[in-house]
Amino acid sequence: MTVKADNCKKVFIAPAHGFCNGVRRALKCVHDLLPEHAGKLYIYNEIVHNTFVVNNLKNMQVKFASNLEHIPPRSTVVWSAHGVPPQLVKAARAKDLHCVDATCPLVQKLHDLAARHSGAGDAVIFIGHRNHPETIGVLGCGDIALVSSVEDCRALPEFDLQRKIIVLTQTTLCSEDVEKIVEVLKKRYPQLELLSGICYATNERQQSVKELVKNHCVEHILVIGSPNSSNSRRLCETAEKCGVSAQLIDDPQEIADLDLSKVIRLGITSGASAPEELLLQALEILQKQHNFEPYEE
Repeated sequence: MTVKADNCKKVFIAPAHGFCNGVRRALKCVHDLLPEHAGKLYIYNEIVHNTFVVNNLKNMQVKFASNLEHIPPRSTVVWSAHGVPPQLVKAARAKDLHCVDATCPLVQKLHDLAARHSGAGDAVIFIGHRNHPETIGVLGCGDIALVSSVEDCRALPEFDLQRKIIVLTQTTLCSEDVEKIVEVLKKRYPQLELLSGICYATNERQQSVKELVKNHCVEHILVIGSPNSSNSRRLCETAEKCGVSAQLIDDPQEIADLDLSKVIRLGITSGASAPEELLLQALEILQKQHNFEPYEE
């Protein structure tokens, strides 16, 4: 793309950004429960990985717990969009907790595939980040081998050539990273079947970052999202793999103190767990304090 030379500072918004359907569904689940369970509603872990969202719910008297011991018997507990292992559900029911499942349907599909194929005796390999809630949930569905990098593939056992080998993927990974791992796995296990991949929303947001670089020649990208948001961090990585620097912004107020004096063409996007209002706040600060004008076709 040929860029017309001028000194007007422009900010380009990624077409695909912000809440995915799984996040919207999980938050609607919580808000629907609030009128009847105000002050008595518990969420296991964070409903979604975003500081602003979690703090808002805390202000509405929603309680968060990372251990069932911290939840009184007969309380209502919501499973986060990332899902939880089946063993946790059994333990919650044994404690007489009322469980409400806000697991993203795409994550639930991973659970179903993992349980079905592991139960059938197939070898199941899960590509995911160790200790991420989604990974913990899937690994609890059977005898599942975890790989987080190309190096991890070397530690996998030699499976029987007649055994079916199934590969599943965490929904929020970087597409290039997954492709590299799958390529190595295929060389070792030519008979493997890849039954899941990165979710469409994650792919769309990563593709939009690539388009900001390719179509608008942005020099720097701001990603609105929290540090513990896997999909938001992957957006930064996507930008960097395209040769453009990127910053993760949890609170839009951080933007006021950034040195953007040398940036003329700025890109901005937000992770799948970041509310639209945070992006709008960021745009307002960029316009008022850094003199960036939103790009219009």
